[in-house]
Amino acid sequence: MCTIVDLIEKNCLQFADKAALRHKIAGVWQEISYETLRITSDRIAAGLLNYGFKTGDHAALLAPSSPRWVFAYIGILKAGGIVVPIDKELKSNELRHILTDCEARVLFTESHYFVTVLEMADGLPSLCRIVTLNSSLQPENGDTGTAKTLEGTLDEWRNPEAQAEMPAENGASTRNLANQVNYLLKKEVVFTSGAKEISGRTPPTGAICRGLAARIRLLTFDELLHETQLSPVHRNPHDTAVILYTSGTTGKSKGAMLSHANIVSNIRGATAHFGLDETIHTLSFLPINHVFEQVCGILAPLSLGGTVSFCESLKKLGDNLTEVKPNLFLGVPALYRMILDRVMKNIGSRLVSRFLFSFPFTRPLIRAKIRRTFGSGTIFISGGAALDPAIAKGLEKLGLAIFQGYGITETSPIISAECPRHKRLGTVGRVLSGVEVKIDRPNEEMVGEILVKGPNVMQGYYRNPQATAEVLVDGWYRTGDLGRLDTDGFLSICGRVKNLIVTPNGQNVYPEEVENELLKSPYIAEVIVYGHKVDPVTEEIHATIYPNLEALDNYRRKQGKSSMTVADVEFLLRMEVFAACKKLAVYKRVRKFSIREDEFPKTTTRKIKRFEVEASKG
Repeated sequence: MCTIVDLIEKNCLQFADKAALRHKIAGVWQEISYETLRITSDRIAAGLLNYGFKTGDHAALLAPSSPRWVFAYIGILKAGGIVVPIDKELKSNELRHILTDCEARVLFTESHYFVTVLEMADGLPSLCRIVTLNSSLQPENGDTGTAKTLEGTLDEWRNPEAQAEMPAENGASTRNLANQVNYLLKKEVVFTSGAKEISGRTPPTGAICRGLAARIRLLTFDELLHETQLSPVHRNPHDTAVILYTSGTTGKSKGAMLSHANIVSNIRGATAHFGLDETIHTLSFLPINHVFEQVCGILAPLSLGGTVSFCESLKKLGDNLTEVKPNLFLGVPALYRMILDRVMKNIGSRLVSRFLFSFPFTRPLIRAKIRRTFGSGTIFISGGAALDPAIAKGLEKLGLAIFQGYGITETSPIISAECPRHKRLGTVGRVLSGVEVKIDRPNEEMVGEILVKGPNVMQGYYRNPQATAEVLVDGWYRTGDLGRLDTDGFLSICGRVKNLIVTPNGQNVYPEEVENELLKSPYIAEVIVYGHKVDPVTEEIHATIYPNLEALDNYRRKQGKSSMTVADVEFLLRMEVFAACKKLAVYKRVRKFSIREDEFPKTTTRKIKRFEVEASKG
């Protein structure tokens, strides 16, 4: 077994002139070669070592997907460090928790997050370097006033030796600059020159500002790069490579420690499972901090000598898919539902297309056109949450090959996946080679908790032995997911252990099964099914629904109504819930439901944060 660096470095030498990464600048695709990837990551590693970074130190990454994110990731590993990728969408409380817990010495970020990080810097005693991934601190909107203020703030903090004896008035200057940054970025004012508390927070004193300036050095990306030849830093495959904080669907995030060997074993298992080689070309769309995209969408292609193109945005996804025509694309169920809806809406809006698609013998004409648009050989993989079989059927009817996979952060991530050779609708495919799965204490339906063992299972949670002991038992990782293995080795996911509802008659109800039926209604956008206690020992099946507002508006127009009252919406949804539940056993049917006015809180991979919803119910 080798390290992640070993795996990628050999391709940097073998495919030196080939495009490793592609991104758009001013509307034009720009290519970055494997040679550039190697040299730039070497220079980052040399820069880190030059500033005192040591083997085993932690460096965090808080920024959107970009080639520089990848440069920094590999550079940290080359310097012998441990990477801590952080979700850029996190709110300040959770961001503070992760930055405090992970003990990062260096933070790579962008100017957009600069003030937020600076605000909490006093509570991060390990942090000694902040590196902006921007070439300069010039904001994307071209606001030169903001840029000058950010540069001024950087200058104030640039020289820790000079700042050690900074007089009090300079501390006030730093606070005033930070004040201007907050104003220009339209954020809350955090640092003030007075003693007044702002938004429940006490502003830093002049002494604290001087202390931070003396302790934390701010650098631009270009300043970090170092020309000195890098001395190889030896790392063992079983050394920790990455600490990935769980997405938080079940509570406060924990840092899963993944070794080089964990990730390399999963990359090799996945590439063999799908028969991938150096011709692989992915379009990176999902958040790069997430293990699914990071390992399967970035590291796997680079480990084979393939190419990664970065999607511009969700709005540009359709255009980018057409331009790039990737042969591998990773997405989440919410995205595939959107793609199916948009394509079907497009077909339905054109008389000829609608006519041709309605007959089996002319449907191939439409399917061929769709395949040409997306890429005739593209493999679409769904992960991150359960894929509704109806969505899979709909996409296959359009001629798009979609395969569902199953994985968890703690398993690096893939446990099983469908593939062209082995596909069964409604399952998450067969288990990867080298990975073991067993069903713990199966019931009469052969459903039990999924346990996983193998080289992909994490080392444990960082600084959290209690949480580690709860999920790692004799080498087996307790997933918390309920599933079954059929006689052909196909794994099916049935729900979450903690979500399981037990009826008064002792029958088990998996909320996800009921939710999948409800989501087939065009008028239901999102739903949570849960057990509502009607007395200390009895649960009733309830649901909370967020309606599809666009579908409701279309329904209103078809009915010739100028508006819909709350009672109208409730009646329509009641009929939809009733129709969906007729397909379920009586004990699985929803007894009551409520309607939300806004979307459910979600993780970056669009999984609903059940713990927040349950907490809000009291």
